[in-house]
Amino acid sequence: MARQDASSVKKTLEIIADRFAGNERGIDSNSLFKALVSREKLGSTGLGSGVAIPHCRIKHCTHPVGVLLSLNEGVDFAGVDDQPTDLVFALIVPAEENRQHLQALQSIVSKLKSADYRDRLRQAPDDETLYREAIS
Repeated sequence: MARQDASSVKKTLEIIADRFAGNERGIDSNSLFKALVSREKLGSTGLGSGVAIPHCRIKHCTHPVGVLLSLNEGVDFAGVDDQPTDLVFALIVPAEENRQHLQALQSIVSKLKSADYRDRLRQAPDDETLYREAIS
């Protein structure tokens, strides 16, 4: 199931927190959700072109982790072009890793600027294909 149903930014962040916490020991989904919401309140992570990169630093995270979601319907991440967001790449990094956080964000943004790359992600029929396309 590559595509997710999310009716709002809040629901999207809940899905990210649940997916991440389910795979990482020592991180609970509620704390991660609150951290993602707090960061989103500082300013939108919507980049435009249907892409958002919610991100945060969190205690007990031992290494950077990304969560990629392809949404069935776009949600309003307040992108610069006012287009609904259907590709969400969340980045969670250790609390003390400022440099690593910025480098990872820069790398992700660089890849997501490519319309061809975004199209390949949007066309992925399942999670495995979505993952392969994301790392290509």
